Amino acid sequence: MDTEFEQLEGRVGALIARVRELDEQNERMAAVLAEVLKENAELKFLVEETRNRVADLIGRLPGDAEETA
Repeated sequence: MDTEFEQLEGRVGALIARVRELDEQNERMAAVLAEVLKENAELKFLVEETRNRVADLIGRLPGDAEETA
């Protein structure tokens, strides 16, 4: 009976260690996700800013309206 309790105690201890390990891993992954989401938002902003600049430059080019006039 004592050996069964010792085995159970060992398994519970291993389970607790694994839960702690997974919790730490989850925290690290959450931090990485937050950083990646921040970077993604910055890149989206830069893409939109670039798109607007290109559209503005295209608008300054002589177009069909001037050619037909």
